[in-house]
Amino acid sequence: MSDDIQLKQPADLEHTDKDLVDKNILGAMVLDTLKDSYPGIKQFFSTLKLLEVTEKEAIFVVSDLMTAEWINNHYMHILEKVFFEESEEHIGTKKVVVKAQEESEIKETTIKKSKSKKRAGVVPVKIGSLSGKQNFSTFVKGASNTLAAIAAERVGEKPGQTYNPLFVYGRTGLGKTHLLNAVGNTVLDHSENARICSLSAEHFTNKVISAIRSGKQNELRNAFRFDCDVLLIDDIQFLAGKEGTQQEFFHTFNELYDNNKQIVLTSDKPPHQLSGIQERLIGRFEWGFAVEVLPPDLEHRVAILQTKAKNLGVILDEDILFVIAESSGGSVRELEGFFNNVVGQSTMLGVPINKNLVIEVSSRLMNNSAPDQITVELIQSEVASFYGTTVQDICSKKRTRGVVRPRQVAIYLSRMFTNNSLLDIGRKFGGRDHSTVLHSVATIEDLLAKNPSQENPIRILQSKMRKISGGKLVD
Repeated sequence: MSDDIQLKQPADLEHTDKDLVDKNILGAMVLDTLKDSYPGIKQFFSTLKLLEVTEKEAIFVVSDLMTAEWINNHYMHILEKVFFEESEEHIGTKKVVVKAQEESEIKETTIKKSKSKKRAGVVPVKIGSLSGKQNFSTFVKGASNTLAAIAAERVGEKPGQTYNPLFVYGRTGLGKTHLLNAVGNTVLDHSENARICSLSAEHFTNKVISAIRSGKQNELRNAFRFDCDVLLIDDIQFLAGKEGTQQEFFHTFNELYDNNKQIVLTSDKPPHQLSGIQERLIGRFEWGFAVEVLPPDLEHRVAILQTKAKNLGVILDEDILFVIAESSGGSVRELEGFFNNVVGQSTMLGVPINKNLVIEVSSRLMNNSAPDQITVELIQSEVASFYGTTVQDICSKKRTRGVVRPRQVAIYLSRMFTNNSLLDIGRKFGGRDHSTVLHSVATIEDLLAKNPSQENPIRILQSKMRKISGGKLVD
């Protein structure tokens, strides 16, 4: 009996080692394929590891709970596709699962709870100031901004180590400045002695001009280049055409970057669309991670209103919140302004907040709406005409190459230029579900990342949509 045991043990150990090697190899193959085939979303899979493969499931882990939830909710179909291709198994033979590393999750939560401090009003920093009220706990996440929020949170927790520079772009009023302040406040939560420079591009320009006039350029350079741990610049597009200021910023950027100091910039456009900015600066803006903040969809706007109402101590039925969300503008700033008007009028007149009051406020505030309203139907028509197909084909079940790509582009533009929810967009494209909409958006984002040229047909259509909307939405 003992001989049998001695003979079986080496074989069992060899089999276990082989399984471990195979699992590691398979995990590496899946990760490499995800990075190569889907560069636009590769940051979500940067910490992905294959933990275990059984007869029934394949278990992956990532570094944090938020990333795990985002992959499960938005990119699971991509992970499943790559896993089954690389494992050479039939689709559906195993359940693919993504979990967070529990230890990392607990550690991060503990750090945030132990170091989080409440601030109110304006927080003075090394240069400029921060809004103490704008932090990650007051930033309401949704499909339109979660990616930007995840990146900003990681930067705040580990400045200079991930996503440097972080470049957040999108139309005005969507929360870019909120994220900028949240990064600064998080850095201060972790280190009260951190030297933070937080100001707008216009303020930076004024400082450069003032230093030149007073002959104190060296003092200015020392302050930004050697006495700064985190540089936060809002609305970087306002450096356009200011050659002298761009020269100073170029050298400041290089000095901070070379010394692993964190840089966070916001803009109304992605780096490659900025005009009047030196090419060498644009190139540096693209060194790190550029992420877009989109207008919130209807469900996201309702979530924002729920948070706003709770903070004000106002109790409203959900159906009223939906009416307010549908009646307000597309940006977070417009939404909050509209809500404040509704609450203010209710308080002054002593009347309850109901549908009639919302309609009355809407009619008073929305007289100067945009001259042209982009709809899903308009986008479908424009895309069909551009690609030489029909709206009927785009909304059909056809899977031919000449129909699939126009359909994906139309879905992407609908997500970008309208406030329709994922479900609404899916319904208007032949009853497709929200996962199909997300897959189409991810596919087009990958194509845009691979080919940023303005001659890209998708960008040509984007420009046309912007002209139709009077420039209200920015890609």
